[in-house]
Amino acid sequence: WCGRSRPRWKGQGQGQRCTAHKLDGTELELTLHSNWNVDMARNQVGSQLGINAHRIKLILGDDVLEPQVCVTTAGVEEGSVLSIVILPPIYGSIAEHRLKVPDEVISANMELHDALEGLGRLRPTF
Repeated sequence: WCGRSRPRWKGQGQGQRCTAHKLDGTELELTLHSNWNVDMARNQVGSQLGINAHRIKLILGDDVLEPQVCVTTAGVEEGSVLSIVILPPIYGSIAEHRLKVPDEVISANMELHDALEGLGRLRPTF
């Protein structure tokens, strides 16, 4: 949240209607409030998609929006079109627990994931 008081989920401040697109063409309609930070916008997207918000990156133009920046400071305004990037589940878990994990470890985990999936030994998680 931005400002002095924590807004309710419905938001305070002026609502701005925006559109967000996934890479597969799926389109989401969002209403973002001027005193929300980008993390609250990611929560709204995650809620609509049924996934953890930590797995979501929002992009406006060429800029990846930082979670703690106000949506208005980030340049989001009425009619903005955002891009949604959904990261693999491992990134959501790492971000949620605020861990610093070397890229080699993440890469090895993703290779293991692919190998288990190829063997049919992977259980789906949501």
